[in-house]
Amino acid sequence: MQYDKKYFQGRRSFFYSLGGYRDVPSYFDRLANWFRPHTGTGPVLDVGCAYGFLLARFNDGRELAGCDVSEWAIQEAARRLPKARFTVLDHDGRLPYPDAHFSAILCTEVIEHIAPGQQVRLLSESVRILAPGGRFCMSGPNLNLLRRLIYSGADRREAHVGMRSLGDWKQELARHSLQPVASWTFLHGFLPGRFQQSWMPECAVVARKEG
Repeated sequence: MQYDKKYFQGRRSFFYSLGGYRDVPSYFDRLANWFRPHTGTGPVLDVGCAYGFLLARFNDGRELAGCDVSEWAIQEAARRLPKARFTVLDHDGRLPYPDAHFSAILCTEVIEHIAPGQQVRLLSESVRILAPGGRFCMSGPNLNLLRRLIYSGADRREAHVGMRSLGDWKQELARHSLQPVASWTFLHGFLPGRFQQSWMPECAVVARKEG
């Protein structure tokens, strides 16, 4: 299992090799602040929730759910957020939730780990479980020249098999009836800058479910 305890401790991850996977406020607070205006007040699902650090920023009394392929991560998340509902996912891309249930889905630094063919299933399932007008909030690598120059080795080590450019992400979301309503690029979540230009190595998109 790639995403086991050793991965989150940094022994199998380039990005976590300096100190492991931790709740870094400058990172998770910033992501939450970026996405919170788009999530409404209804139930929120974090796909690829890991230890639940981002989901915890939405713990304001609403229904919270998280899922991940890592059984280790789900155990840690459930310990931190005992009132949330956490699920270990199979690798088939199915999301075990009822239709039109969530007002928002968070999917941060996850979808690039999924091959393009499997991304189709994840996005289709996300549309199914989002309420009409619900938001799909994603972030991940922006596959542009700067990304290739700076992170090519790290991306290979992290098994980033499904990277796309910001423009490609927006087109792919639109193909799944998720209409982009906001997008930006950034250098890293640790830093505050957001840019409309597409040249930064990370990107984020908020897309609205049509209907």
